[in-house]
Amino acid sequence: MIKLFWNTQNQKKSITENEQIKSKEELDFKWGIYHQKNSDKWIYEILKKIKYNIINDEKNLEKDDTLIIVDSSPERKNELYNKLKLICSKLILIHLGDEASSHDLSSIYSKFSYVLRTFCSSKYFNSNNVKCIPIGYKSGIINKNKKNRKYKWAFTGTPHKSSRHDLLFQLSNIKPFFCHKTERFNTKIISTEEMSEVLSSTEFLPCPNGFYHPETYRLYEALQCGSIPIVEDSYKYYDRLFPNNPFIKIGKWADAKPIINSWENDQIIKKQEECNNWWNNYKIDLQDLLKNKVI
Repeated sequence: MIKLFWNTQNQKKSITENEQIKSKEELDFKWGIYHQKNSDKWIYEILKKIKYNIINDEKNLEKDDTLIIVDSSPERKNELYNKLKLICSKLILIHLGDEASSHDLSSIYSKFSYVLRTFCSSKYFNSNNVKCIPIGYKSGIINKNKKNRKYKWAFTGTPHKSSRHDLLFQLSNIKPFFCHKTERFNTKIISTEEMSEVLSSTEFLPCPNGFYHPETYRLYEALQCGSIPIVEDSYKYYDRLFPNNPFIKIGKWADAKPIINSWENDQIIKKQEECNNWWNNYKIDLQDLLKNKVI
């Protein structure tokens, strides 16, 4: 039998929501809860072609089950994975997090038949055992299917790093736009309902690089809501991760100004359709790959 075990939240030490983080264990715990809350709908979507039972812990496993385990901080769970390997006929890991690629996970990954991980780095692009997958969209993001998009562009998030400040400086004269700044990550953010409304009402979504890694939720939320993503072309990252992708790529944010300012409606609609078709086909291909690896 195929079973799914969501384990990101099962870290060694917990803290309350408002407690200050003082250790790596506490940080791992908070990230584990974050992944469970914000990534479940994305993971369930890419697993939709597989029939599985959801279990709450390893005690619900039976001999020779196939297990898909969704986890974070796998470097801390070697003992658990050794136990699972003795029980299951096949182990598949979906590894969430690890934006900074700060651990050598080769010994952990070798315990699994196949690994899917977010936040790709160079050593995984051509791996036979590890597949890089998008970090996806936050749970609750949906396309509102707006016929008329009232915003030319939008930005929500923390304006850290010079690139984001430059984005806001370069595009601030292009109106109408939507902007919601936060002081730090995941603080005073807008709801997924409001985010869905904004993105479904926006023509172009600038997607600046993340703090450690090029990928952020923005790209996939733009694709999910039919907004055209404009990404920074850092190290040709997206062309390596998604060959032949339709994203608009820029070297500096000044390059985005004439695109957002002057594209005609026909150009916008054509690019929206191109991005939408690519994204839907990509998800179908990923679902098929997962089905083939699991079954």
